[in-house]
Amino acid sequence: MNFYTTILGSGAALPTGGRHCSAQMLNINGFRLLIDCAEGTQLRMRECHQRLQSVNTILISHLHGDHCFGLPGLLSTLHLCGRTDELTIVCPTGLQEALDTLFSITGNHIDYHINYIELQHTDGRVCCIENKHCLVEAFPLVHTVPTYGFKITEKPRGKNRPRTYAYCCDTAFDPRIATYVEGVDLLCTECTFANELASLAEQRLHLTAGQAATIATQAGVGQLLLTHISARYKDPSILLQQASQVYANTLIAADGDIVEVKTKNENSVPKRIDNENDEHGAEKNLLLKKEKV
Repeated sequence: MNFYTTILGSGAALPTGGRHCSAQMLNINGFRLLIDCAEGTQLRMRECHQRLQSVNTILISHLHGDHCFGLPGLLSTLHLCGRTDELTIVCPTGLQEALDTLFSITGNHIDYHINYIELQHTDGRVCCIENKHCLVEAFPLVHTVPTYGFKITEKPRGKNRPRTYAYCCDTAFDPRIATYVEGVDLLCTECTFANELASLAEQRLHLTAGQAATIATQAGVGQLLLTHISARYKDPSILLQQASQVYANTLIAADGDIVEVKTKNENSVPKRIDNENDEHGAEKNLLLKKEKV
């Protein structure tokens, strides 16, 4: 696999024993994007064999705690581990001020340079990162605070068609979302509530299973991956069932899953990280041993 996401956390609002809050590591041909960073993310990275210093860029969707409260600790740990490489953080306006204030009050400092790209636009897709590995575009979502989704397109690899991945979390239903993620190979979107709680979803500006699947159908995506599962669902199969009735090619994320981004004529089957003996175990263990602590 050379384009895949590792699900570090797939829960909503409250971390539980089975689901941590939102975070995932996207690997695009060796370039690593951390998408959201809830509390405990750096521990989840180690548990999922993700080397901390391997993070090239961090994308923060919005400034609710279950998406960014792990960031101060991770940034501090990277400093303590001797990071010297620049780190880019794409985020809504206000995060840099919040982090600078926190580090000033607590007397912490970061020796490596952080390049903040703060988002303010309210319509359309805007390019925020482009390099030899990928193109990252941000687009506005509909939530209680400024929130952005991300579309990541790999750069062409010979004659192969570039694959695309999109992340939408958190948001209420909005027809514009389908235009922003039209035709992507894998769409990862929030699915906080079952259809029976549609009124609560509308009140809190979240999606139901049926609404998430409707976006996938309207956008003509290759595959749908549901995440941001409410802690009320000990068994989330009802969400998968309801979404699949609208859009058949649907997966539901679980912590520790590795999901490959494949072209539309292929289906990805999640691979679970549950022991040290998976096919990448030797490489991952070596990377962990090399990590400075």
